[in-house]
Amino acid sequence: MVLRWLASVLAAFLFTAVVIGTPDASAKRTQLVLMAETEADLNGDTVTINTSRVRGTFGALRIYNRGSHILIDNVKVYYADGSVHNEDRTIDLRRGERTRPIDPDRANKFVDKVVVTFKRVFGSRRSARLLVYGMQNSRDARDERPRRNMAAPERPRTEPTRPQVTAPAAEPTVEKVAIRTTKAMSETRCVGEGSLLLRRANVGFGNDRDRLKIGGQAGKFDKIRLCVFGHDIDLVDLKVTFSKGDPIDLPFAGAILAGHRTQAMSLNGDRFIDTIDITYKKREGLTGFANVEIWGEVSQRWIDEESELFNDGWVRLTTGMTAGFVGFDKERSPVRPHKRGFNEIRVVTRDRDITLDYVELFFEDGSSQKISANRAKVEPNVGYGPAEITGGPKVIKQVEARYRSRFFDKEAKGADRATVEIWAKR
Repeated sequence: MVLRWLASVLAAFLFTAVVIGTPDASAKRTQLVLMAETEADLNGDTVTINTSRVRGTFGALRIYNRGSHILIDNVKVYYADGSVHNEDRTIDLRRGERTRPIDPDRANKFVDKVVVTFKRVFGSRRSARLLVYGMQNSRDARDERPRRNMAAPERPRTEPTRPQVTAPAAEPTVEKVAIRTTKAMSETRCVGEGSLLLRRANVGFGNDRDRLKIGGQAGKFDKIRLCVFGHDIDLVDLKVTFSKGDPIDLPFAGAILAGHRTQAMSLNGDRFIDTIDITYKKREGLTGFANVEIWGEVSQRWIDEESELFNDGWVRLTTGMTAGFVGFDKERSPVRPHKRGFNEIRVVTRDRDITLDYVELFFEDGSSQKISANRAKVEPNVGYGPAEITGGPKVIKQVEARYRSRFFDKEAKGADRATVEIWAKR
């Protein structure tokens, strides 16, 4: 009898502990959330991953590598409260691997940036794609960052001892004109006319401005366009910063509807683009993202002369994106007009493996050459080729390729379809 009574009391106690101890179990479910990603140029030795705009607080962090093999010497995590975690250890991070938890024994914090110091491993290719994930639950995701410098006194407009302080206010603002748009060709190819895809990004509506990193030495461009999918955006300002020299404020503003592309906006075409800043209006109640693409029209001087000094002489001719995973997509793309011909071509894929059926080249002299790939698997950072151009050098007018994304790719970048590029060399 006593044993039966003790058993009933114990069962009641355990039931109470379970019910009372987990009042909000759904909020406590913690998972790894992608915070940011970047390309780490293996010609350098450090990369900074900015997470200051990521919403919510995070627990332990992990770094994933979706690119080439690197050897990490140090990871520094900078938090919004001014503290810094120094992960001073060697991490041999190969493609497809992740680090063990970084700074796990602390309360959740807002993360401002992650700085990774690394060494190139012999045999590695040009870059590693580093992704930063953090542990977070639904309650953590709702945490709002504290506003900074709210109590800072406003600076005087004039200073008797430094009259030059007021000079910037006298500078005229850039007069905006309404940006013109047209319907995009399709969701798989926004721009033709020999233009190249520079960057794809998800623009969130919780911020007023997004900075899109172009960087690298992909080319110099006479013109750029914006292409928008998913949601409309209201463009307020567009600024292009170059690797050298003064930036350019492009004088365009206005609505860009989803599924539309803007007019071509002229640049000088004589410098590498570093970043493009897009400023836009917030939209009340809109929590989604707009998919924004930056396309550039490569300059003739670049394709005919300067490109030979970079990328081991390889120059990108076309960009295309597969439409899906079932069935092959055939795409014919025009090449920027050029005077000097090419001797070799190769195929490069981004974000996901593809199955390549063939590539066909159409030359200025009216001839063509079909290069069969026999449905070869092509991986990012590996590519296909090079393949010799018969009778080269030849001027290429158009390129036709047939391919599809491979569904089973454990190292693919999310659910994105592959971006396929055709490169050529003299």
